[in-house]
Amino acid sequence: MSEDGLVRSDAGWFDTARRRRIGLPEAIYAPGKAETDLVALIEQSLASGEPTIVTRVERELAERLVDRFDLRPYPALERRAPMVALAGNPVPSSSLERVGLVGILAAGTSDRPVAAEAACVIETLGHRTRFVLDCGVAALARSVRAMEEVADADVVVVVAGFEGALASVVGGSMAQPLIAVPTSTGYGAARGGETALWAMLATCAQGVCVVGVDNGFGAGCAAVRIVGAAGRNA
Repeated sequence: MSEDGLVRSDAGWFDTARRRRIGLPEAIYAPGKAETDLVALIEQSLASGEPTIVTRVERELAERLVDRFDLRPYPALERRAPMVALAGNPVPSSSLERVGLVGILAAGTSDRPVAAEAACVIETLGHRTRFVLDCGVAALARSVRAMEEVADADVVVVVAGFEGALASVVGGSMAQPLIAVPTSTGYGAARGGETALWAMLATCAQGVCVVGVDNGFGAGCAAVRIVGAAGRNA
């Protein structure tokens, strides 16, 4: 390992010092990588002692990696998700000055994999999540009940496809920092998440932050940054 925390292998460089710099570890993005490269990068990450996060892993490959490295899958492998995130070397909550609580609201069951990716980041970095599934605006009473369940959260992540309306409903009802994640769930004019993205960006609920389509990883990182800042300023 070099002095700047960079480790090199045939799979490329791995930045083991990133969490010390910005509070977030380097993650491993699986699509486009050969299985041998993923194995090498995971070995580097685990050996460094840093939290290990692998995103967008195809299900069959994820099953092999879980068996090989004893990683935790998000969502659990008994769920029929085509892609999962994997986690290892989690940060002990006892090592943090302050453990945050992040509420994650997934509008529909189809949004679960994206929401789970956010949970993977948050939990691997030592914070807690409270996950509420199937609380979209098609039955507004469910949305109201979901907000009650995360009323004590430090940050709320809202994951929704179709027209993305749940972000506006939550953003207009709760005071917590809110991170909206549009998903590619939906028919026709949903346009693979584009409609939800523009709707969230155009929301009249002030102060809603929006990440890219299906970017649960980015939402999880943003939530951890917010919780970390709250802890430093407490």
